[in-house]
Amino acid sequence: MRKTYTIELNGLKIGTTDFEFADTPMGVIHGKINFENVESPYEFFRNHCKRYKVQINDDEPKLKLIDTVVIPELKVYLENGTELNGWGGAITGMDNEEYEIQFGGITSDLMRTEFKHHYDEYYGKE
Repeated sequence: MRKTYTIELNGLKIGTTDFEFADTPMGVIHGKINFENVESPYEFFRNHCKRYKVQINDDEPKLKLIDTVVIPELKVYLENGTELNGWGGAITGMDNEEYEIQFGGITSDLMRTEFKHHYDEYYGKE
């Protein structure tokens, strides 16, 4: 069963993700960002990171490519409205392609319950 997670930055909804992928033993989930009301994700995240002094690992203005570390103001919410707990989310992507959110620090218990399909795929069905 696919679930959709809400992504917010500074309390404003910027899109959703399905967290299609996972590195289960490492406690990392990641997926494509489906943006809402964000014209240029590159400019949006670049401006945010510069303003809040968030480290950018890679910034290629000509390609409109960005790769960030964990952005403290970036929050993800489960379908029931509960905030996803972990180390936080980082962004990577390019405007003419797609953007991905990577979220780390997912406990094995949370992976087993909220992201059961990833857990079962890696460890086998319980």
